[in-house]
Amino acid sequence: MKKMTLKKLFGGICCAAMAMFAVSCAQGVDDETWTSGVSGVQLESPAAESIAFSLATDASGNEQVKVQWPVSMGAGGYEVTVLNVNDPENPEVVVDHETVDGCSLLFPLAEDTNYEVSVLTLANEKYNNAGAASATTVPYSSMIGGQTIPAGTEIGQYITNWMVEHESEYMAAIAADPNFEWAFDLERGAAYTLDAPAKSGLVPIRLRGTQGVRPVVTVGEKGCLMPAAGLKIKNVNFDCEAMTATYGLIEMDKTRTDVPVNSNKVMQCPYPIRIESCWVRELAKSLFNIGHGAWGIKEFRMSDCMVQLNNKNDDQWTTFINAWQNKGVVNGAEGVSWYGAILNTYVLNSTVWNRYESATLKDKNYFIRFANQSIDKAVGSYNGVFDIKNSTLVRMVPRKDFGNNIANKNQYVITFENTNFWDCYRLQKVKRGGTYVWKNNTIWGVFNSVDSTDKKEIATEENMGFTDDNIFKAMDLTQPNGGVNFKATGTISSTIGDPRWLN
Repeated sequence: MKKMTLKKLFGGICCAAMAMFAVSCAQGVDDETWTSGVSGVQLESPAAESIAFSLATDASGNEQVKVQWPVSMGAGGYEVTVLNVNDPENPEVVVDHETVDGCSLLFPLAEDTNYEVSVLTLANEKYNNAGAASATTVPYSSMIGGQTIPAGTEIGQYITNWMVEHESEYMAAIAADPNFEWAFDLERGAAYTLDAPAKSGLVPIRLRGTQGVRPVVTVGEKGCLMPAAGLKIKNVNFDCEAMTATYGLIEMDKTRTDVPVNSNKVMQCPYPIRIESCWVRELAKSLFNIGHGAWGIKEFRMSDCMVQLNNKNDDQWTTFINAWQNKGVVNGAEGVSWYGAILNTYVLNSTVWNRYESATLKDKNYFIRFANQSIDKAVGSYNGVFDIKNSTLVRMVPRKDFGNNIANKNQYVITFENTNFWDCYRLQKVKRGGTYVWKNNTIWGVFNSVDSTDKKEIATEENMGFTDDNIFKAMDLTQPNGGVNFKATGTISSTIGDPRWLN
């Protein structure tokens, strides 16, 4: 199995052709050395087999897809459109009819995404050349290979068994290519159960649903996703009402005895943990939890998600993002190391709310917690980030400090931006000596009045106007936006927060 197979296919087909036209293309469409002599003709769009793809990194360090095509003599430029067609019935525009004065274009790379790229050759009035009658459209995919899990399957044991059976094969693949990942695909709109921990071992995996009509996974009492390396979840909905016996929907696997450790005897997860475009309902535990193990996590990222909790906040183990532990488990042995941290934490374009009544909540939980401030002992560096951007947080948490044991060095940068915090208390407890960026946030107190430092430094005190029929409501996975509406009404709050409420 090869990673990004269509990309490699197109690259192989087109590399020879690209070499032939690269020098002439570098001049740009206005160079008369290649436009002269071609006039009064009907131009054609580039042939499909001549359009090539490669990867590039922009100035900000973000990975991009570079699409290139051969020059059309006498052209007046090109018009390029890029669509995300993961949901073929509802394509999303990535690049909208952009005019290009050259023969290449960069667009953002998203994992596990199918694209359609169209290139249209434009007219050149100077040489009386008519534009192409139609664009050339070619597919491009960043999908990796994987295994489809049949609808109705209990996925915990299925994933565990599959990974045990293929472990030696996949570990050899990682040795050959450190970027190797394996994917499990869930059928469009299908129902699944998760009654046992899905242990994926030391191989990073992806759990993929389908955009538009997501599969639904009903999580049982002992169900969870339990990686010992990377995990990426995308386009999957989870019903966690019956999940009571595990620490989190995603919980690191402390049962392994062969996890790589650093000099401080902390188990290392060098691959990211990501949950994207997912809905989670009735979660009484953590979204992410390192359990009792000493873990150094490279990245935890939640983006474009809706997470609805029903959490009493009566158990410190149910902190929303938990990298705290108290047994020091390392490769099966207790009392070995007491560190635990996440280098880079992202909460982006998401809504999180706890429907439990504020007055009856307890005060044992945080939104985020590390084992101690010395995160370099766990992750090897202080050069990390904690970002909450373009999000809506409701009742997270009203009676407790927002964070605990966050890194205390200037290299560690905390950014809260364009986010609405409703019934959230003492955001300022994430301040421990790092570097802070507070930009365009609002906060509203309900159980407790707004902390003085919070409203002085971090957010503007403003009533967002959220209503009881939303803040106390369990998510309905069958309804648009889960059947709730967190559209804010304040002067500032109505312009920020999770983008889904701005439409």
